[in-house]
Amino acid sequence: MKLFSRHQKSGGEKIILFKKRAFDQEQLHPDLKKLLEGYGATRIEPLPFINGAICYFSSDMQFQALDSEEEIASLEENHRVKLYPVKTSVRGMMLEQERHQIIPWGIHRIGADALWGLSRGEGIKVAVLDTGADLHHPDLQDNIAGGINLLDHHLPPQDDNGHGSHVSGTIAAVNNGFGVVGAAPRARLYVVKVLDYRGEGYFADIIRALQWCLNQGIQIVNISFGSDQPSQALHQSIRQVTAAGMIVVAAAGNDGTYQSVDYPAAYPEVVAVGATDEHNRLAPYSSRGPQLKMVAPGNHILSTGTGGFFQRMSGTSMATPHVSGALALLMALPPRLKPDQILQILYKTAEKLPSLSNEEQGAGLVRVDLAAKGLNNPMEVNGEKTTELPPPPEEEEEEKKPHLSPAPFPWPFPFSPPSPEERKK
Repeated sequence: MKLFSRHQKSGGEKIILFKKRAFDQEQLHPDLKKLLEGYGATRIEPLPFINGAICYFSSDMQFQALDSEEEIASLEENHRVKLYPVKTSVRGMMLEQERHQIIPWGIHRIGADALWGLSRGEGIKVAVLDTGADLHHPDLQDNIAGGINLLDHHLPPQDDNGHGSHVSGTIAAVNNGFGVVGAAPRARLYVVKVLDYRGEGYFADIIRALQWCLNQGIQIVNISFGSDQPSQALHQSIRQVTAAGMIVVAAAGNDGTYQSVDYPAAYPEVVAVGATDEHNRLAPYSSRGPQLKMVAPGNHILSTGTGGFFQRMSGTSMATPHVSGALALLMALPPRLKPDQILQILYKTAEKLPSLSNEEQGAGLVRVDLAAKGLNNPMEVNGEKTTELPPPPEEEEEEKKPHLSPAPFPWPFPFSPPSPEERKK
């Protein structure tokens, strides 16, 4: 799926970056605040982690005049964006949950199930920036550890679209004997709602989401959308979180043409993911270009939906969480390598698809089983050589899930999910 930028007015909200250090701790320097107010800025929201601010201007003329000030590094519209699906099928699909559990073809293709005896992503924090998630889906709720609704802090990040639930299931659907199972079925999901029920949102909320992830100590961020519009502010946000050790994985886009990788996937700090089909071919909609880092299964992917249901979807949106889940599996394995070391192993062990060019597949198809074997090679970690994979993890009782959102609601949000009988109605 692709998040296209719209160029119409965005309600007067603008994003500003400053040239020099603009903050004392978390407070915007008074002279800069006065400068903004002098040009008519209101609702000034400081963003110290990117040395910027989000402001409201009643007049575009006032906003444009601010560009002449020496202290200003960049001025941006807070573009509105919209999510467009490539293909969605089998809406509201019910599985015979009491009888069997399905390993989706993409999970098996990347070798995730071959690694579950050694790692299931235990304790790795993965944030999904999307439309939210079905917080009480039987295949998701046990792995949801926290979240935030950036569209309305007083509400839980409940999915009212379906896209975010699908992405979340591919990463970490629970291995519970029914439904589907995700790539890292013991990872901890953090649901960050930045898109509404129409799949629409704003650049500013994506930046706010990255700052929230940084504050929560998130290790992997999944962004299954993109924009054809670059943003200095968004790029600065990406630089900040990756410099802090976070891995950002993003969809390459669904243009199906060359030189068309979307932002933020096109930024060098991001793992840009394209999509393949069931026959090791590049999906026709998958964007291509030199910024592409790797590919993963993205066609007819079965995963969790809303209302406790399941559905199939296609797109680079669906490929991206396969890589996020693979990273969670590797990060849970000793030795505890640095993020850039793990990424290098993932790239070096990717499966090259002979029919695809480098611009169509990057390093190749993600193979987490081969990446784990790559850990067998002697490597220096904190001055010591490690040559063996760890023993299978023991089952342990899940620790109590913390309430990490500033929203004034208990976690998990108190309502009962529908029964299988109710969902069939």
